[in-house]
Amino acid sequence: MMKIITDLKNVKIKQDTVVTIGNFDGVHKGHQKIIKDTILIAKNKKMKSVLFTFTNHPVNFFEKNKLKNIITKEEKYEIINKMGIDIIVSVPFNEYIINLNPQEYIQEILVDKLHAKQVVIGHDFRFGQNRGGNARFLENIGKTYGFDVKIMNPICLKNTRISSTYIRNLIQTGDVHKVKQVLGRDYEIKGIVVHGKKIGRDLGFPTINLKYDSNILVPKTGVYHTKVNIDGKIYDGATNVGYSPTVKQNEFTVETHILEYSGNLYKKEVYINFTRRIRDEIKFDTIQDLKKQMNMDIKNIISY
Repeated sequence: MMKIITDLKNVKIKQDTVVTIGNFDGVHKGHQKIIKDTILIAKNKKMKSVLFTFTNHPVNFFEKNKLKNIITKEEKYEIINKMGIDIIVSVPFNEYIINLNPQEYIQEILVDKLHAKQVVIGHDFRFGQNRGGNARFLENIGKTYGFDVKIMNPICLKNTRISSTYIRNLIQTGDVHKVKQVLGRDYEIKGIVVHGKKIGRDLGFPTINLKYDSNILVPKTGVYHTKVNIDGKIYDGATNVGYSPTVKQNEFTVETHILEYSGNLYKKEVYINFTRRIRDEIKFDTIQDLKKQMNMDIKNIISY
């Protein structure tokens, strides 16, 4: 069972370790490669595998709320746990971390706290005060501190390097199909079903209104074919992301009409998996035009 440590003061690792470091937002295929190699090396060397990460995105420390997360902290832990990491050290990115120069970072965190004998990092890894340390610096100085360094090459999709920035751009343009290719899974938003304005029900297309983590990145406004996970059972859904302009709804919502489902989901946690974007959000001239389009959207989903 993976151990989670959330305070550097509570890090008391005595065994030799193989450590990987990063924000790992999204745990995309590039991250997965680094994590898998970390686990494999640790097993071969009979050491513990450690993933060192942050509870907040470093960018947001300097510019509050600049970046939304691709997944929640809990989802990140769950994915990494399933991969087989022994220990996650997930701590706040704060003044202490910022003010460590590269040598202090190595000594105080990698050596003293994490007991690292091998470090696995991406080619673009930067660390320490003013991001003064990089992968090559760590590799060159590692022997002095008693650990080896493995630098991983980037993972590419059709000559494009997979990165969290690239994935954010895909989500923000609604290209959720390509997001799946780089994550290795559907882009997912989970939340609690709350009461909406019941407009969908009045139109003959009842919807669930999702209350989700406000720090999570939501796909571009529009209508999506989704897969809705309710207690492990999967249903097709038509999800509208946006403002429902035809019915003059000014509030931004994520609303889903679940095909072939009629139960009461109020206060229940559900998972919305985005499989493909069907169309833009449109303001129709009449409610009848809206209903006609919604029927077309559903036929699109059924025939896919």
